[in-house]
Amino acid sequence: MYLHMVRKKNILVCPLDWGLGHATRMVPIIKAIDNHGANAILAADNQPLEFLQQYFPKNKTIKLQGYSPKYPVNGSMTWAMIKSIPEMVKYSRLANNDLQIIIEDYNIDAVISDNRYELSTSKVPTIFITHQLNIQTSGLQSLGKPLINYILKYYIKKYDEIWIPDIDGVNNLSGVLSKSNKFNDKKYHIGLLSRFSKISEVNISDDIDVLIILSGPEPQRSILEKLLLQQSLQTDLKTIILQGKPKEYKVQKIDNVKLISHLNDHDFSSLLRSAKCIISRPGYSTLMDMAVIGCKAVFIPTPGQTEQEYLAKKLRNEGKAYSESQNNFKLIDAIQNQDDYLGLSVNESSNLLNQRIQNLLNIC
Repeated sequence: MYLHMVRKKNILVCPLDWGLGHATRMVPIIKAIDNHGANAILAADNQPLEFLQQYFPKNKTIKLQGYSPKYPVNGSMTWAMIKSIPEMVKYSRLANNDLQIIIEDYNIDAVISDNRYELSTSKVPTIFITHQLNIQTSGLQSLGKPLINYILKYYIKKYDEIWIPDIDGVNNLSGVLSKSNKFNDKKYHIGLLSRFSKISEVNISDDIDVLIILSGPEPQRSILEKLLLQQSLQTDLKTIILQGKPKEYKVQKIDNVKLISHLNDHDFSSLLRSAKCIISRPGYSTLMDMAVIGCKAVFIPTPGQTEQEYLAKKLRNEGKAYSESQNNFKLIDAIQNQDDYLGLSVNESSNLLNQRIQNLLNIC
């Protein structure tokens, strides 16, 4: 008598290559796939690929070329995106061709794409993860919004489902970014996605005055590091700068400042719970991490990045977090102002994610 062995389903997970945030928020999704008895196969490029290889050494990883836009030193990210559309379309076609090959070579049963608009296919069910269905613009940038929305809608409509990493309702984290009357028949909220959601027992230190978290694409990551290092050295505050470089393993001490290239989740979570003041970009993945833990923080939006500018303004208006522009930022003022704000706190709702993962495995 022979037993028929059922093959585990292979789910391809593909985060965007724009900084680490899209990769870090895939952690709970990858864990959920594994917990449901399927294989999570990870396809990424550059820093996201390096991060996932370190985090999930037992999972199969594939280099899938991405496209990282060049963030302007000054000026609008919206216009930078519009000017780069021809190049983005070129790389999108190449990546989609690679996807078709990967599906055949690795017996892929479904694809989960985090903001990689180009990775749809008719071969298997496809999921698109985004918190931005309503791109924000301001001033003259608004002239480019119809074109951007048209292009994004063209790509998104090819996916079978859209998963929004947030909760529904007035207490959501993403605000108007995720509000849209489009795709209502295939939109699902899956709760916040944070790699820190299951970490509870950590060491709490009372001697960390300031924790600075650097993230996002260059050159703005390095510009902010230089600015905050300079201001930190002008104080006697015990400061840690987490540089967001997963490929490096360096710790450097300069007077009252310790620079750390990268940390594991447990140590990172400990710092988030210990620091008297946290300073970071208001990238959405960072906000989800802080909301799950329940942190107070000060935010410096990336110049010209309208999504971060909107989120920083939203949280400040709600009385949840102090923020200031990069050009006007002063460390001492930020520390003094942070106590006037409540901090972030939102339920992650992991059951919503598990429901969508199980449904996906049922249909693929």
